[in-house]
Amino acid sequence: MTHPHRPGLALMLCSDDFDRLHAGFMLAAAALALDRPVVVFATGPGVLALCQEAPSLMFAERNAGLAERGVASLFTLRDALVAMEAPLLACESGLRRTGAQPQDLLPGVRVVGLPTFLDLSADHQIVTF
Repeated sequence: MTHPHRPGLALMLCSDDFDRLHAGFMLAAAALALDRPVVVFATGPGVLALCQEAPSLMFAERNAGLAERGVASLFTLRDALVAMEAPLLACESGLRRTGAQPQDLLPGVRVVGLPTFLDLSADHQIVTF
């Protein structure tokens, strides 16, 4: 049940740092599990976390270590966000900065600019990772 007095979360993923991305995905998954609205916007190097291939090369060892310790991996959390239908947005400028292309993104990720993110997150708490 969505609670009207509990604002949604808008996550801005600005970095390709594994720990920051993992924390962001954990927060988003927890909020969705509590039925809070979530918007995930990746910009700069953070867009790589929404790509189909790049993160698997960058984060494979870290993900394996988490899985061995019984902690949800970055990809498990990302897949959970997709399964819970969280809006996943990639910044057009962020794609250009990284050299990634829209076709590199996971299916369903929308390419938008900051104005769209701000509009979609108007009633949300913005958290930056």
